[in-house]
Amino acid sequence: MSRTQLSPTTRPRVVPPARELRNGRQPGVKSRDAANVADLLLRAPVPARRRAFKHDLTARERPHVMREVERATGSMYGLWHDTPSGFIEDVLGESIWSRQREIVDAVPFHKRIAVPAGFGVGKTWIAGRLVAWAGAVNAPGTMVIVTTATRFRQVRNQLWPHIRKTVARAGLPGYCDTTQWKIPDQWGNDVIVAYGFTAPENDEAAMQGIHGTPKLLIVVDEAGGIARTIGNGTNNLLTGDARMLAIGNPAMDDPRSWFETLCEEGEDPEARGTVTIPIATFASPAITKERVPYCNDCPDGVPPHSLAVHLPDQEWVDRTIREYGEDHPYVIAKVHARFPKGGGGLAIPVTWVEDAQNNDDPTGVGWHRLCDLGLEGETAKHTVREGAWVRLGVDVAADGGDEFTIYRAVGDAIEMRHASSGIANDNQVKVAEKILEEIRTAQRLADALNSPHPVRVKIDKNGIGHGATSMLEVWAENVTHQAQIVGVMVSESPSQDDPGAVMRPYRKRDEMWLATRALLQPDPATGTGRLRLRVDRQAGIQLSTPKLGSNTAGYSIIESKKTMKARGMKSPDRAEAALLAVYEPEPLNQPRRRGLLN
Repeated sequence: MSRTQLSPTTRPRVVPPARELRNGRQPGVKSRDAANVADLLLRAPVPARRRAFKHDLTARERPHVMREVERATGSMYGLWHDTPSGFIEDVLGESIWSRQREIVDAVPFHKRIAVPAGFGVGKTWIAGRLVAWAGAVNAPGTMVIVTTATRFRQVRNQLWPHIRKTVARAGLPGYCDTTQWKIPDQWGNDVIVAYGFTAPENDEAAMQGIHGTPKLLIVVDEAGGIARTIGNGTNNLLTGDARMLAIGNPAMDDPRSWFETLCEEGEDPEARGTVTIPIATFASPAITKERVPYCNDCPDGVPPHSLAVHLPDQEWVDRTIREYGEDHPYVIAKVHARFPKGGGGLAIPVTWVEDAQNNDDPTGVGWHRLCDLGLEGETAKHTVREGAWVRLGVDVAADGGDEFTIYRAVGDAIEMRHASSGIANDNQVKVAEKILEEIRTAQRLADALNSPHPVRVKIDKNGIGHGATSMLEVWAENVTHQAQIVGVMVSESPSQDDPGAVMRPYRKRDEMWLATRALLQPDPATGTGRLRLRVDRQAGIQLSTPKLGSNTAGYSIIESKKTMKARGMKSPDRAEAALLAVYEPEPLNQPRRRGLLN
């Protein structure tokens, strides 16, 4: 993986390979002529000259030269040992744009390549092609490629599908399974040339013992989430002929993360061996109008189209900034490809929300997909547990201008059931009737799951929510429904206070947000939170929008709706209905007094 260094006096005279081959006296292609051409091409100091060989040689001559290249390098693709972009374009027949070319062509000449990237710029796509290059241009057994990410499902479901597709479609040697690529060596033994794995976050020894070949390439996908212990462990592997590509979105809620430190090292002109190549979304050819070739990655039959079609455009950037706000960590990281300082001070970090949206659905005995229960209107495909508690959260638009929203929690899974806005929400009777409709649907679900718990409905009592709550309480007394109705006045103080708590909520609204924050916070042992968010895009955005602060008394407070609107944000009505679904303002079982039997 190092460039051949030749002084001007020792560089060979490179003549057109085809002409040299055709100088042979005997008809056909001489092996000695082919070997000479292969040697000249391999020693050529200009990669572009080697890449031009396919235009100089005839279809009859090319296999002979390639065979000699394989004899000399151990791989028939050895001509591209220092030009990954040439391999991608010449061998794979795929198109790349300028920043992608800059990334892959930096790998042969730098120890560490850090790429903080914006959203949708093709970072995982190009990482997969880099793995294909490294595995193909090196003889089996001389290089090992290790790919890793924050979680194994990211390795398995994001990066390796690109690798498998590339190897199969280009007809590269060997075969790929889920997370391994094997190529037969010269004796016919299958050699693992690339594999994917993840290391436990706190296991400092997990990255040891990998180096067992002359060459090593480490590809760190989703590098923004890599723990410091794991990231620091890669440094022990980068000895000898070893390289690392770390690519991903900047971490949004982990100040001074390993990836941020690595990127800063690459920006230091005095740092050796590390280079940082940022790719902001604004650099997308769909925005800059950079001329890019046609896409070659789509299946046959798809009409010809520019590569830029697959990249983010100005409309996506404008919409993202409008929804999140210019100073939101999501915009800073995924649009500008920069690291937010201090994590943004959000009540619920963006990555916690994203993790909860991506958490796998449990399966097995006692778990059912909602759509398989045979209930009318239940079309969701996520799983719920037998006997799970069914709860509803309701945020009623205070003045008809915001949204009236209903979210449902079935065990640990939260989903949207209703959202509407407009003058119809001013009618408390219609609002109460819609809630009643959702109560009856929730009761049918609870019965289907054999839940021993009554359906519990938490309603924000501010504004017309107070009237709707009163109507539903009366209907419960008249046995119109069987649900427990809990009115929540979010402006009141919490019913309980723990002076020793790290975060003490000032109002019930603050308590509601902090309670859900605790449920979404990843467990160090598992790396996941305790909720599965099967919610819409707007709810996901709103959950990570309010900022977390404190007052002079030391209580934790959540940014008010008024302040959020002042900085251009929407009222988080959907988020707060989702929070109400899991929030319990009062103990479910009141403690008994001493000396009393009841």
